[in-house]
Amino acid sequence: YFQLGGLGAKVVCMAEADADPTAALLAHWNARDDRARLSERVRTAMRRKAVKGEVLGRPPYGYRAGLRHRLEVVPEEAAVVRYIFRMYTQEGLGIRLIARRFNEEGYRTRRGGNWSMVTIRDILRNRVYLGTYSRFGVRVPGSHQALIAPDDFRKAQDRMAARRTAGGSRTVSPFLLSGLLYCGACGHRMIGV
Repeated sequence: YFQLGGLGAKVVCMAEADADPTAALLAHWNARDDRARLSERVRTAMRRKAVKGEVLGRPPYGYRAGLRHRLEVVPEEAAVVRYIFRMYTQEGLGIRLIARRFNEEGYRTRRGGNWSMVTIRDILRNRVYLGTYSRFGVRVPGSHQALIAPDDFRKAQDRMAARRTAGGSRTVSPFLLSGLLYCGACGHRMIGV
């Protein structure tokens, strides 16, 4: 802006034709700085809450936000989480078969939908079930009741890691209908394999 003005170009404010463009530019920059400061204050407050183990956002499956915004166990959902870990680590079922079994047995997600491979995988990977709350790079061990024993969680992680490397190197290539197809039975987005 200042270089253009210095070269003799006439700069006008499009919002208000008769407004001083320099004043409009400075007002815009000041408002931007205020937004950045507000954004930083919000992030700082959220980090402070995370350090205390207070829930930010939607609680993971198996928990709800209770008193003092701490995670509290939802008994029915906790039983499902334990069942997922047992089927994966002890019965040797894969995530696809677990999702299929849950849907066939009539289990529903918190929102009443069908289970997907991604949902099962995310539950198996989530350290929250060990009693560790993680948010904004902050980890708070022992912040709430664990649903899974550390040995069972480690077994699940080891099995997932072994399955990832068992297939060798994977080449990722786009599928023609990626993001366009949905399952007629459950409504989840189809993925290419």
